Amino acid sequence: MAAAAAFFGILLTSLLVAELAALSLGDFFGADSEFLLVIAGVAGFATFSLIVFAIVYARAERARMLNGAAVLLVLLAVGIVGTPGVVSGIVSHSGNPFTVGDEALGIALELLVPSVLAVLVQWGLVRRRHLRMTGEDDLTLWPWVTTAVAALVILSPHGLAFLQATLKRTTGDLMWQFVMQVTVGVACGLIVMAVIECYIRGRLLRRRKAPYLPVARAHA
Repeated sequence: MAAAAAFFGILLTSLLVAELAALSLGDFFGADSEFLLVIAGVAGFATFSLIVFAIVYARAERARMLNGAAVLLVLLAVGIVGTPGVVSGIVSHSGNPFTVGDEALGIALELLVPSVLAVLVQWGLVRRRHLRMTGEDDLTLWPWVTTAVAALVILSPHGLAFLQATLKRTTGDLMWQFVMQVTVGVACGLIVMAVIECYIRGRLLRRRKAPYLPVARAHA
């Protein structure tokens, strides 16, 4: 019963993160009536991924199996979004005249990014529970603080605007150089932050795993 309640909480947490990301992307790309299909698709994939994690959790002896499941689920999300007919089928339900010709990229990101975030959240929480139940240290090298900061920065309206302006260079755009420099600078800052966090986490892990050496008492 406790495990069922824990996994239900994990599902709700991952759905909250995924749907907030989808809403942010949908608002930026001017989503219309097709957005209901996007929301349903993200929720369905998040539910499916948690079922997979629950099955692996029940059978896993080591956390590496959960790591492998997470990688396979991310690849599955990419494969689903890249499958011919999936994005175009959702595009056909769009009624926004201002996004004609640009819907495919927006919808692909609205599906893929929230799905990957859902898998990431579920992997972190399920792996933490597995390690705690087996009596192991639940500290991981994954830079969770940097991941949260990166998600907030990139999925913000300004972050998405800078990212889109960097990727879509137009002839005669005099601001592109400045926009690119800002985008690259932010990306480099996040990378440095991730490296520092991983270094700190690595030191903490080594300190926790180091054998306890009692201090020898001096004999008079």
